[in-house]
Order: sequence, then C-alpha cells, then structure tokens
Amino acid sequence: MNLALPGQLVTYDYRDDHSTLPADLDICRPLRVVEWNIERGYKLDAVIAILEKLDADILCLQEIDICNRRSGSQNHGQIIAERLKLNAGIVIEFQELLSPCRNATQQGGGLHGNGIYSKFDMNFRVIDHTHQPYNWPKNGMLLGEPRLGRRSTLVAEIQIPGQLPILAYSAHFECFTGILGRTGMLCDLLLDSREQSSHTPHQLIMGDFNTFAHSLARFSPKYANGWYRFRTLGMTEPEWWLHNILSWYPEHDGLRNLRLEHDGLPNNLQLSQEMYDAAVNPGWYDPFDPITDITICNHAGWMTAKADWAFVRQLHVIQCWMENCDFLASDHRCLVVEVEYAQEDILDKHMQLTKDLARKLTSKQRRRRWMWSTLATAALSWFAFKYIKA
Repeated sequence: MNLALPGQLVTYDYRDDHSTLPADLDICRPLRVVEWNIERGYKLDAVIAILEKLDADILCLQEIDICNRRSGSQNHGQIIAERLKLNAGIVIEFQELLSPCRNATQQGGGLHGNGIYSKFDMNFRVIDHTHQPYNWPKNGMLLGEPRLGRRSTLVAEIQIPGQLPILAYSAHFECFTGILGRTGMLCDLLLDSREQSSHTPHQLIMGDFNTFAHSLARFSPKYANGWYRFRTLGMTEPEWWLHNILSWYPEHDGLRNLRLEHDGLPNNLQLSQEMYDAAVNPGWYDPFDPITDITICNHAGWMTAKADWAFVRQLHVIQCWMENCDFLASDHRCLVVEVEYAQEDILDKHMQLTKDLARKLTSKQRRRRWMWSTLATAALSWFAFKYIKA
C-alpha cells in the first residue's frame, strides 16, 4: 500500500451517514472529551473497549500506529474510526523504518502519529513545530529506533451543531530532551493558540507533553538533559511549567514573560526574544492536579509524572476523571473531561485558580528545600562530630 509521508494528513469518516449533520441541530448538552496516549496500540482491543464505554464526542489520541510490525501491521487509525463510527484525522509524525537494530516490540515498517476523532465535522491543519529538540532522522539509530520525520501537532476546528466551533489540538512532545527542549515546543502551541483565540476562543489543548524531567528521570541524560536537569531539585517539571509559564498571563503580568527571562539561564542558553513573548498563558486551564494526578508510572513506581495534560480555554469543566488507572490498556492513563461553553469571564476565574495553585506549590517547594537542607546540615554536623578529630 502507498503510505503517507511525515507531516501529511490522513483522514477517515465512518459516521453512519458520512454526511454533514443538519444545520438546525443544536448540541446543548455537555461535551465529553478524551485525551490519551494509546502506546502504539499494543493492546488495541482494550483501548477501543475503554473508548467505546466512554462514548466521547472528541478524542485526542497520540502514538497511533499505522501498519507497523510491532503492533500487528494494522492501520490503527482507520480501525479506531471504523469501530467507533467517528470522523478522524491523523497527522503522520514519523515513518518507522524497518531495521535489524529494532527488536520485535519496536519493529517499524509503517507510520506513527497523532489523531483527533469526533462525532462532528472537522477542518484540519498541521503545526510543524519550529522547535525540534531531537533530530530523529540523524540520531534515531542511536536509540534503536531509526525513523524519518519530526514532531507535529494536529489541529482541528470542530463544528459543533448549533454552537460556535471548538479548536482542538492533539500534541506529543519530545521525551528525549529536557525542560528547555519541551519549553520550545510549548511556546509553538501557546503562540498558535493566542493567535487563534480572537476568532476561535473555545479551545481544547490536549496531549502527551512528556513532563517527567524529575524523580528518577533526572539522573538519565537520555530523558532529562540541559541546564535545568539538577537546578530544579525539589520541583517536578509540571510544577516548573506552572511557576514559570502557565501562571504568567499577558493581560495581568505583561506581554513578555519576565519571570522566565530572569530565571538565571546563562547567556549561551538564553531563549530568543520571540520565545519569551510566546511563553505566556493565553487562557489555558487544566483541571487535573499536577502532582497527585499522575498519568505515567514506570520503573516500579520510581518514575511517576503528570505527563499528559487536558487544557481548556473558555470552556467550563463540569467534571473530570481518569480511566485506565491500572495501566493495562496503555502505559498512560486516559484523561476525560466534560465541558460546556462559557463566557469570557471564566478566563479570569481560571487565571486565579492557576495562580493560586502556583503559589501553593511554590510554598511547598520552599518547605521541602528547607527540610532537605536542614537534614543535610544535621547529617554533616553529626559526621563531623563523630569522625573528624580535632
């Protein structure tokens, strides 16, 4: 079969009538939205069973395999759309090359990307990230995963009958980098979201952002590299995002993120002025707790993180919860949010909630650092008293 190329879009429509919904139909109920990294569909039937039970209106999925040997050489993007009877778009991020350096659970031969599925009509476009922290065509062989392509985010303008359209993003940030590498990718989305907000204010920014450069990962230059690797001790990467970027609002704090600009980066690592301008929150709000609502748990629980995010903009969150909490269908938990349309004043409410959370977490970080420094001082004093003779 002829496969699409990285950066291209693949679409399917398996809705029952394959036609546009009636123009006079009015969807006035809450909308159910799912964010999930499905881990290449290794357990596709289990993934689909959960999605069938949820019966969501919008799905933002990452790690969709198309015809790769590691996942049964099947077109998972098409199978999901067909079995759930949904409209779908998938952006191809990578062509996974067949190679003897890959083991059976990694073997390629097909494509890999991110998708958005919906019961409604959609218009798609692709964000080709300006910031690419890892050069896959050049260095993929070093990780035993030779592939062609680069990170891309799929964007869909979803036509909700009787309502204003919703702009949805499905993103998958690079895991083989550090905080600064993912900050560049985040700035790409923040800028796009802000530019689109004047004519499409209702937004869903979903994805596996791989925010795990802390805990056990901090000691691996493969998963956590760069200037912030050990300078964020006592802080998780989601906490760093909240403190340095997500709690900075252009209307309230200034058009340029001075907190990030003055965070102590050495001159050779300073970000561009365009990035400091882009690194501001245009109204995003994630209803999940950045510390306790972990979405990955690896290495016997030693590496946990909120890697997946479900941001909303100018939408009211009625309720949210997680599925796949036992990690049996995928190595990521599934985020579910139910939302309804909201007026512009909800942006102020979400800003206050985000700022309050950032202040609370900063206070906890200071207490943790004081505790550890006190314990370290006490331990050194005891060692000096017991073993070092005058």
